[in-house]
Parts: sequence; structure tokens; C-alpha cells
Amino acid sequence: MFRQNAYFLLFFLAGFNAKLQAQFSRVLVKVEPKMAHAISARIPSGTILHCLDSGFGLYQIQVPAERISQEFLRTLNSITGVQAVQQSRTVTRRNNPNDPLFAAQNYLNTIHAPQFWARNTGGVNRRGDTLVVALIDDGMDTMHPDLRPNMWFNRNEISWNGIDDDANGYVDDYRGWNGGDSNNRTFTTQSLYAHGTEVAGIVGAAGNNAKGISGINWQVKLMPLLCYPLNGVDGDLGVIRSMLYALRMKQLYMKTGGQKGACIMAVNMSVGIDGAFPNEEPIWCSMYDSLGNAGIISSLATTNSNVDVGVAGDIPSLCPSPFTIVVNNTDASDNRINSGFSSEHVDMAAPGQGAYTTQLSTYSGPNGPYASVSGTSFAAPQVGAAVALLCAEVCDSFWTLHKNLPDSAARLLRGWILRSVDVIPALSGKCASSGRLNIEKARTEMNLWCTAVNQNLKNQIVIYPNPAAPGQVVIWNGIMPGLATVSLHSMDGRQVAASLTSEGNTISLPYVSPGFYLLQGKSATGVVRTRIFISELPR
Repeated sequence: MFRQNAYFLLFFLAGFNAKLQAQFSRVLVKVEPKMAHAISARIPSGTILHCLDSGFGLYQIQVPAERISQEFLRTLNSITGVQAVQQSRTVTRRNNPNDPLFAAQNYLNTIHAPQFWARNTGGVNRRGDTLVVALIDDGMDTMHPDLRPNMWFNRNEISWNGIDDDANGYVDDYRGWNGGDSNNRTFTTQSLYAHGTEVAGIVGAAGNNAKGISGINWQVKLMPLLCYPLNGVDGDLGVIRSMLYALRMKQLYMKTGGQKGACIMAVNMSVGIDGAFPNEEPIWCSMYDSLGNAGIISSLATTNSNVDVGVAGDIPSLCPSPFTIVVNNTDASDNRINSGFSSEHVDMAAPGQGAYTTQLSTYSGPNGPYASVSGTSFAAPQVGAAVALLCAEVCDSFWTLHKNLPDSAARLLRGWILRSVDVIPALSGKCASSGRLNIEKARTEMNLWCTAVNQNLKNQIVIYPNPAAPGQVVIWNGIMPGLATVSLHSMDGRQVAASLTSEGNTISLPYVSPGFYLLQGKSATGVVRTRIFISELPR
């Protein structure tokens, strides 16, 4: 059932019964702000239109099933003010219930988590920010003894008082949000599924608490975002609204300096649509760039079907974004397990086969509420967990970048993970990196960047003025003798300009977009770098 609001365009449909669902198809439409009238004036008769999220411009059209066609979708897309159109379809949980279960497995050793734990077990960064991983799934068991210590709570919200206390647009979102039903119920004890609970245990079951298992992060906060409606069709609308909640909470965190919202560094999605392509899910796919622009990496489970996703189709695997990491499946011995593959659209693998994790607290297995599970659903959260674990350890320079250019910080973090995989012969041609997650090696990549940015005092240089404008001549103090080349780099390491003009201790800055950069000088005796902020051109 959808939340009623004052911006409905024709009329609000209070609920669907099974017969009505069978007669109608649903189409999601994203429109430009204040352009809803363009749709209402041009949708064909016999269809039903109502608003789902006015701030995002998200609307739904119910179309008689026999009238839905590609021509109908193209007609909607051609309306002035319409940004994207997609037919709403069923979303499935990305586990593989037919796989055999193992009594125990060694995936934590395979990805080298214990080596990382020797220095940091996750949860809080160097600035004291509480790190959060958002889980877009079927909720999380709030009573599980190994998950309760790490549940995320919205401290600015009073539960069940019917008021939006923190003014974030969501009422009573004390324990996350239910995007499927657009309410605050993120778990019920009557739920038939444990999928989200299983994923949560891999990311952040409490560690070193003498209970059950340990997640990859011992203290990270887990934000449940339930994308499946408790009553109705498991549709992509719930996924989109869950992504919107994560995005808005991170934006609120950045806007308020951490006073509200949540420091979400990763979103895990072990859900998807087999056989789908980006042109069919443009709203869903575009959300990954929005999350990335807020500094959030999305770890995504590819399909469990053994297909080339570039040919067979898969959402979200095919969504084009530099802020996603698409994950397929191996076991703890680095054997490839049948799952979606592509040397272009799948990024890496993780050992999701036989992953021992949390079950519903009512589960009566031989070891209590724990069991072994298998599938890409349990490979992807290992990558999302690695993102959060690295964020607990990374140097302060990264957080300066994250504050000013969160998208560059997300690209940087993604690169550390993808460059540090253990290359596995069985994965050659099956994913872009040909490798499997190695958290300890990712930490080494991270430290190389931190060391390069935070040079020892003997290699420090000072730029004046700083900030400076494009084209301006700046003075470079502390320059090394015999300087050969000077270049400018983005904060994630990409070279922006090479062979800058240098006369003595002065440098002419290139014309680039405003933001933080690294100015690098090379000589026979070494490399020096300093950070500079290039502002807008003076008016």
C-alpha cells in the first residue's frame, strides 16, 4: 500500500487485490520538477496515475496489461518533462536455496580478514564518525543476539510517535525504512525469509562478543532497508525508494556535519532482475551515480544463473556506473561457482559458497540461529563490508577529500579494492579483474595512497596562494633541485595535466574544474606532492 500524499495527480489507489494486479501492469516514470502536468495531460484514457515521491519526481502509471508495449513506453518517454520510463517488474532474492550447505567454511581466511583485524576491526573512522552499511533486502531480525549490538538507530528520531522528528521526510524511521511499503516496518517476526538477516551477519555480526559468529566488521552499524512489500508484488519500486532513503540520509549527514542522517559508505544489494537490461530500468540504474556522488559505493550481487550477463541481461549487473562493484561467486578454495559472468560487466568475485552466517533468531538448527548459505547474495556483502572496514582505517586525507569531493573519494576506494584482488585462473574472462577479494591487500593499496599524499616533512612543499584560480601563477616553495616535470592530478590519482610550465619556483596552473588537486613534481632525487584547491575563475 502506498503512502498517501497531497500531490496525487488523478486519484490515489488505496490498495491492490490479486485480481486487479493481474489485470494491470505498472510503469514507473521520473519527471522533471514541476512537470507532472505534462504527464497528466497526455496519458491515455483508462490508465491510472499517482505520485510516489514528489521530491524525486517519481510517478506510477497503471496500464491495462493488454495495452503495455514498447510503443507505449516510447510514447511516454517522448513527453516533454519526462526523464526516464521503465516498466515495473518483479525483483528476486539473490540466494541459491538448492546449493548444499556446509557445516563451516573458511571465507574469512580466504579474503584475509583476520590479518586486517590485527590492526582494525571496523565501526568508527579516525574522526570518530560511526560508519554505516545500508542493506537493501528483506529486512533484518532485530532480535538476533549477534545483530542487535550493531543495529543502526536514527538517534534524531523518536520511534512510533507519528512525527518526522528529524525533518528528513520520513516518519518514525528509527530503524531504517521499508521502501516496499513506504513505512518504518523493516522486519516482522512473521517474515518467511531470512535473506537480509543472512546478509547482515556477513557484513557486521558483532565480533569478539563470545556469541555465534563474527562479521567482517565487528562494530559497524547495519541499516536495514526493506525493499519488498509485506503485501503485494515484489517490485523494483521498493528498491528505488530504498536507494532514495540511503541517498537522502547520507546527504543529510554531509549537509549537517554529521548531526543528522547517517555516514553510509556502502550500500549492499543482493537483489536483482534476471534477463533485464539498463534501458528497461533507467531509474534504478541512474541511482548508482547519485549514491556515488554522495560518496557511497554499491556492492551488487550478480545473478546465480551461469550466463554471460552482457548477452543474457541482468539488473543491476549491467547498470553503467563508476561507483558499483558487481560480484560473482567462488568457494573458499577459489573454485569458481556457477553465477553470472562477464569480463566487462562483472568486476570481481568473493567466496559466497558455504558462507556461515546468522539465521532468524527463531531458527532451530543444530547450532542455534546460524547456518551455512550459498550464492552471490553472500559474496557481494563481503565487498560492501570491505568498503566499511577500509573506511575505519583510512588516513585523514581521505576524509578531507570525502568532505569536499565525495564522488572522487568513492572512485578512489573502489580502485583500491579492484586493484588488490588475488588473481584466480578460474576467473579469467569471468570478471573484469580476474580476481577475488583480498581485504588485506586492499589495505596496502590504501596505505600507498595515504603515504603518497601525506609525505614526510622533508618532502613537503608549500603553494602560495592556495586556493588559486585557473591560469594563475603560483609560487612553489621547498622545491627539490633538478626538478624535471610538474603535473596535476585529481585526488583519486588520475593525471589531469602534464608538463606544466615551471620557471624557478613558479607554476602556471591549467584551466580545470574547481576542486582539490595534487600538484606533483619529479626530480632525480624523488617526488614531492602538495594539495591545492583550484577555485572558479574570478569574475
